[in-house]
Amino acid sequence: MANLALGIDTGGTYTDGVIFGIESRKIYSKTKVVTTRHDLSIAIENCLSSLLKKVEGKISKEDIKMVSLSTTLATNSIVEGQGAEVGLVTIGKEIEEKLPTPHYFNIQGGCNIKGKIQKEIDLKKARIEIDRLKNKVDAFAISGYLSIRNPAQENELKKLIKEVTDYPVVCAHQLSSELGFKERSVTAVFNARLMPLITDLIKAVKNNLKKRNIEAPLMVVRGDGSLINEKIAREKPVETSLSGPAASIIGAKTLTDIKNGIVVDMGGTTTDIAILYDGKPRLTKKGAKVGGWLTRVKAADITTIGIGGDSYIQVSKDKIISIGPQKVFPLSWIVKKHAHLYQELSNIKESNYYPLSSQPTTILTYVKDPENFTLTDTEKAILKIIKEKPHTLHYISKKLDKSPDILPWDHLVKVGSVHRAGLTPTDLLHINGDYKQWDVDAANIGIKIMADRYKTDPQTFINHVFKEIYYKIGSVITEVLVSEEGHNLSLTNIDCKYFLNKMMNSNKESEQKIEFQLKCNLPLIAVGAPVQAYFPQIAEKMNTKLILPEHAEVANAVGTVGGKVIEKVIILIKPGEGGGFSVHTPNKREFFKDFKKAQSFGKEIGEEIAYQKAESAGASNIEITIDKNDKYSDYLGQNEDTKDEDKLFIESRLEITAVGKPW
Repeated sequence: MANLALGIDTGGTYTDGVIFGIESRKIYSKTKVVTTRHDLSIAIENCLSSLLKKVEGKISKEDIKMVSLSTTLATNSIVEGQGAEVGLVTIGKEIEEKLPTPHYFNIQGGCNIKGKIQKEIDLKKARIEIDRLKNKVDAFAISGYLSIRNPAQENELKKLIKEVTDYPVVCAHQLSSELGFKERSVTAVFNARLMPLITDLIKAVKNNLKKRNIEAPLMVVRGDGSLINEKIAREKPVETSLSGPAASIIGAKTLTDIKNGIVVDMGGTTTDIAILYDGKPRLTKKGAKVGGWLTRVKAADITTIGIGGDSYIQVSKDKIISIGPQKVFPLSWIVKKHAHLYQELSNIKESNYYPLSSQPTTILTYVKDPENFTLTDTEKAILKIIKEKPHTLHYISKKLDKSPDILPWDHLVKVGSVHRAGLTPTDLLHINGDYKQWDVDAANIGIKIMADRYKTDPQTFINHVFKEIYYKIGSVITEVLVSEEGHNLSLTNIDCKYFLNKMMNSNKESEQKIEFQLKCNLPLIAVGAPVQAYFPQIAEKMNTKLILPEHAEVANAVGTVGGKVIEKVIILIKPGEGGGFSVHTPNKREFFKDFKKAQSFGKEIGEEIAYQKAESAGASNIEITIDKNDKYSDYLGQNEDTKDEDKLFIESRLEITAVGKPW
């Protein structure tokens, strides 16, 4: 038997799996099971059982040389604002803009662009603030101003936090060597937030592999499509952000052999869009943007929008429809699993129950008790009611004799103790007949309730929801293509929205005085479970070719097994203060009087670090390449014939890349 790889993609809604021939590119087995967010090991167990049962007696477990995992859980956690509570400590400079955590303080310290310490770190204030926050958070993130030039103070503060709390601590300089103080800080917060989630997922996979005596190394897909081993993934889970979409790009190319196109991956929580050029996804220049936050995570240039098959459909008190970004359990799914909820939804329909700050169909399901938090009496009461079985918010408010508008259930959702169910696009597909796996009656009553809130009939409500989905996905694809031509045009502008709305919703039968047409010249390659229900209409509205490849529903799992281990290290050589040269490495800075010695040291230490990182990430047969870029000032009097030694030196940038096989 040929060498095989076992690929798993764990998304917010489904967990997909394939057994794939590494050389033959053949799919031997594939499966799709529901992701059990309350206990990921159940989904992994179901996925592996289904995969291996289909090839029982046909393959040997010894033929499996690698297990590879991609996931949208990190991305979904950021988009939905969930995960561990994180305390952020910045050194040397306040960040006045909004941050992804309310638990934040700044202390004195910091260095300059050359790495020279400007002020000593204020450890006394730090200790007081850490004591204040330690009962409110699960982990800490540290970000020092210009710490990539000298990480000494970040390391000093990390040591103090570990002494005081023994919580996980993340330093920004360990995650990025690029400038951008706020972006590095955001990245550090997200990394700390995601640690428990990724750790739980990896444990679930490893335990299930061990139970089946599969001893192949476990790799995890990064956001740029490269692979790292599970140890590095636990330490730097933020690097797995957009790993699911990155795998889908690789999977789409593998399944179609198309080199140029728009890859659109629609899952349960998000829709991800990327441009495929010459068979490769383009990488971000500044860093990945996830859930509206710009990070310093190196990733495929993917645009993510919070719309998927299980996105939360809401109608405001002002009759405005919104879809996502939150993911909820579909009503059709949860009622099939818990039949008592149908009567609770019927009671809502009969009572004309329309809360101001929540949706009438909201159902709360118990996940787990929160850690490191003191709950209020009302929060404890809510968890007690739903611990045995889920209930509608309407039912809970009646039991507690409190208005649903004042119940503090949303905080329980944020910390991951409670998950919601509500009306979703999946429920609408049950009514249209495109999908009938679960309870059609539950979907029907949910739509009637929401249509009443919208002051219209159910079919008109369904049409308006689909119109909004088509418009939102189409507008993001258009914005990506406009950006490809070098224009930063925001299609949220009211004039742009008018034109795009006209183009996306052209009605030949209406008496329009003016009509516009949108034409996309690249094909749409749509992958993911629900794409058949949405993308024929979207492609038609955008006047482009649609490609729905065979095995599109497991494209992400296919993409997990096609990557390599790739580690990059940036070494900067800059003029030192008072002469000489300063070499900035990821771990420290060194001084040299002679430029050639500085450059030689930079190459040597860079190769050593890159090789060690690749080896630690699980690579074999490692090859090293070095790309050198010297910068000189373009002052008056220079021309292209001027020798380098006669120019004003600014910096030398060494990019050392280590590439190896994942097994």
